Amino acid sequence: MKKVFHEEVLDLHRFLEDWLKGNVPRGNGKPERLAKALAEDFMVIHPTGSRGSRSDVLKSFAASYGEKPAGYALEVSDISVRLLGNDLALVTYVETHRGESGRERVSTVLMRWRGEDQPILWLFLQETPRASVR
Repeated sequence: MKKVFHEEVLDLHRFLEDWLKGNVPRGNGKPERLAKALAEDFMVIHPTGSRGSRSDVLKSFAASYGEKPAGYALEVSDISVRLLGNDLALVTYVETHRGESGRERVSTVLMRWRGEDQPILWLFLQETPRASVR
């Protein structure tokens, strides 16, 4: 079960990188893969401490389609999954924005598995700035 949550983090971040670089079809202008992943009552706490809703996140990503250069990368490492029950997991990982100095954070997400053929739901995300260790 841990592997399912681990793979979800990697898969969603691959999509986000491709979206930001304009490497996936824009479709209706909405990042559908992201929309399917975020719970209706999803909440994020950004590195600045500000909060955002599902709607806020979707609007922000819709507006940022194709804005990153080819050399940009959204790298994920140090993924750790803690199962909290049959369908919940607390996942932490390091997210680095290659090509953007100082954009590194430790993220913690609460996810719910809804069964085969259903997208994993991201319920809550906390992003904490990480001091550069270079």
